[in-house]
Amino acid sequence: MSSFDQSFAFFSQLPVELRLMIWNYSISPRIIKVRYNYARNSCISKDIPPLLLVSREARAEALQRYEQSFGTRTKLKSAIYFNYELDTVFFDWKSFRDNYVSNCMRYEECCRIKRIRVLDKNLDLLVNNQMRDLYAFTGLEEVSISGFLRKGLESKEDPEHVVFRLRVRGGLDYTNLTNGRMIPQLVCLCERLQEIVDAGEQMGLLEACLLVSETK
Repeated sequence: MSSFDQSFAFFSQLPVELRLMIWNYSISPRIIKVRYNYARNSCISKDIPPLLLVSREARAEALQRYEQSFGTRTKLKSAIYFNYELDTVFFDWKSFRDNYVSNCMRYEECCRIKRIRVLDKNLDLLVNNQMRDLYAFTGLEEVSISGFLRKGLESKEDPEHVVFRLRVRGGLDYTNLTNGRMIPQLVCLCERLQEIVDAGEQMGLLEACLLVSETK
């Protein structure tokens, strides 16, 4: 089927109420990569809600669901449009250099973020600073940790890609573990974690996930 056959030429002739319902239905959860630009002293992102680029009508409707977010201490607003109820933020931790994300962003912005994603390549950065950077995100409800898992020390198989979704339990209350790290209490939402523990499999970089998690 050609792209022309898939188009709907009479969309503009639909009743306004129906068009607005369609625009709203197209809004879905996104993962937004945010990095810090020291030259501009602001947070930047290439992820733009598609609805903002469709038409004036679609943009006007989208702006009721998205807002300019990730303001810094020197700039109250950035060009990043974010939905705090739906979207997940993926911080480029290295772009913040040795600074905490919360030291660059406005505290009010940190408090509104509910979902954060962490990849295995930057998990070490969080562990090394004892995950204290998460403490400023007082409204945090869920952390997604994505990485690679080897099935055993002697295994020659390719690592398996896994995603652990962790839910904050009773606020970001920190607990002192046997290794001396101060990390938040989290509850694992993925039954796969317990399967890994029962099988005695090697966690590798995701070992930190075991330290901060317990099965649901």
